[in-house]
Amino acid sequence: MPKHLADYGSAPVDFVRGNGSYVYDKNGKKFLDFQTGWCVGTVGWKNKEMAEAISAQAREGFHEPPWFRVERHETFASRLVKLAPGKLNRVFRACSGSEAVEFAIKAARAATKKQTVVTIEGVYHGHTYGAGSVGNAFGGVLEPCDGFAKVPMPKNQKQEIETLREIEALFAQGDVAAFLSEPVWTNAGCFIPSPAFYPAVQTLCRNYGVLLAMDEVATCMGRCGKMFGSELWGIEPDIVTLGKSFTGGYATMAATLVTESVFKNARGIPSHPTFGWMFQDLAAVEKNVEIIIRDRLDENAAGVGAYLLDLLKPLESLKKVKEVRGIGMVLAIEFHLPVAVLVAAKCYRAGLVVEFTDSKTLFLSPMLNLKKSDARKGAEIIRAACGLK
Repeated sequence: MPKHLADYGSAPVDFVRGNGSYVYDKNGKKFLDFQTGWCVGTVGWKNKEMAEAISAQAREGFHEPPWFRVERHETFASRLVKLAPGKLNRVFRACSGSEAVEFAIKAARAATKKQTVVTIEGVYHGHTYGAGSVGNAFGGVLEPCDGFAKVPMPKNQKQEIETLREIEALFAQGDVAAFLSEPVWTNAGCFIPSPAFYPAVQTLCRNYGVLLAMDEVATCMGRCGKMFGSELWGIEPDIVTLGKSFTGGYATMAATLVTESVFKNARGIPSHPTFGWMFQDLAAVEKNVEIIIRDRLDENAAGVGAYLLDLLKPLESLKKVKEVRGIGMVLAIEFHLPVAVLVAAKCYRAGLVVEFTDSKTLFLSPMLNLKKSDARKGAEIIRAACGLK
């Protein structure tokens, strides 16, 4: 354990460099990276175009805080709203996904003059106090903030009907500012709602005057096979948060997109983070988004992700495996018994980096530009680690 770094239990592995879909530890051992910073990696590690964009901006040696009008920020914000679904028209600058979720909470409450935010139980939304309260970050260590109501995560269509009833009952109380959740419940174990669930939630939001907020920190920029996870379900959120794949792992930058109505009615909320969209970060994100669009990495994530899922589906023939599920480049293998940590360790020893969301669920989030050959290589390691010949 570190002596001075505040660290409550990180894995004793020191990765020192990367290249494409691979990372290397301090001893020079090469690993195929199926974690990529947890839904972060997009265009590959050590990407030359990314390095050039960042280094060119660093040579300028300049930072302009966001309380001055920055034309470059406006240009990039305009590009984002053109890409985004629905009528999203304004962009709040943020430094992390957690901060982006905080903006979503602040904007929703200020715009509606209501306090309650409804969300799905067990979904992670960040580690700051508000984001941690709307999500599941605190465990039993801290009490969450007031003003958040949670409904059960539905894992089949019957449960979806009951969850929708609970959502409507909360909306009917009249003090709900927003419904906030992920298009796909990533950190909860890659649970994927049915195509009918979110359109039904959206209808309830419209009927009761509740804002629909989608936390796309983990699902944006092609991660789920679409530029925005919300596009999977044909919904038009009033608020969307961006992070993780937004940066490709090359910057600490995020964003919260809102409709013009939300922006106008939330006027006065704190909106100027000191390091919001620093130029070096912006240079990285501009180039990352450019490459994702140019190389159609959302399509690659959909196609190669489906290929990887097909390679892993035979694991369901094993008694120990409950389900293999995934969409795009976010996948999970759920076991009947708490063996995910053991399987992850076996993968690591075989040269593959994976993660687990809990003791029963292995979690994968490869690069958006993953090659089929690397998908096949990773699948073979996982299958062997699970005992499938």
